[in-house]
Amino acid sequence: MIKNGVYIGKDIEIVITDQYVISYRRSTQADMLESRLFARNGNDFSCIGICQSSPTETEKYKLPQIWKTAFIYNGTAKGEIKTYQKNQMIHCDTSPKYVTDCDENMKSYLGTTFTINDYENNIEIQFDDGIIYSAAYDEIFDDKTLLPDLPSICDNNIGECLRLWNAGLSEEFISIDGKSTFIGVTINTNKHMYIFEMTSNSIYCRAARFVATNKGIVFNQNFRQGLEAYMIKDNSEAQLPLSFDEALFSSNSCIWNDRSVYWSLSSYNENEILLYGCQGDIYHFRKPKR
Repeated sequence: MIKNGVYIGKDIEIVITDQYVISYRRSTQADMLESRLFARNGNDFSCIGICQSSPTETEKYKLPQIWKTAFIYNGTAKGEIKTYQKNQMIHCDTSPKYVTDCDENMKSYLGTTFTINDYENNIEIQFDDGIIYSAAYDEIFDDKTLLPDLPSICDNNIGECLRLWNAGLSEEFISIDGKSTFIGVTINTNKHMYIFEMTSNSIYCRAARFVATNKGIVFNQNFRQGLEAYMIKDNSEAQLPLSFDEALFSSNSCIWNDRSVYWSLSSYNENEILLYGCQGDIYHFRKPKR
């Protein structure tokens, strides 16, 4: 059985847990980026959500021309294609306009799986389009090791608490038409933060490294699909330790430094840590009950 953990390659990143798998990949042949969410039952993997954006980009702030998605909402499969409207004026305070149509072909991805071969120091993953990706072991864990005992917080271990309180897998639900609806999962490890969330109005799929310190969290996205879509030129860099500048934690708001964002400590107590987030938000990291 494939070991749970994080596997990273030049054009691929995949996180595997007991219940769910998220894959992020680049296809130069199809000129697209893709995220997929799989439900897992032992060695069986079944796609329950997919997001494709094109063309492939390596830089931030470039709007995709096409979005293709499929997801299962309360047992109902929905597939869409969104095409960018040309010749529109883009403003920083307004979202771009896309023409949305149903896409029955995207629904055919739901229920698909992948082939994975486990070698001594890496894995090979083959998707249904025949593309084979090689990825190296980055973190190996089981779901229990992601949920360690939690220490009492003090000035000297705020960073440790930020990391441990945020670790593990969370299923995400929101109310849609009055029903609690599953929209994806969040998976946080010792080194990485992963998310796959999809609603009819929004997409948020990303892979990122992070470092938790006593002054806050540094967060660096190497793959993102949201308003924009990109994967860094060589995604293998996501295996490297994340460098940061502690002086950037001095602000009372989030600070961007290239792809890294700094969420600085606002305050803490025994049950909650508050960080200065982006757009004036305060991020709440609550101590989980275990």
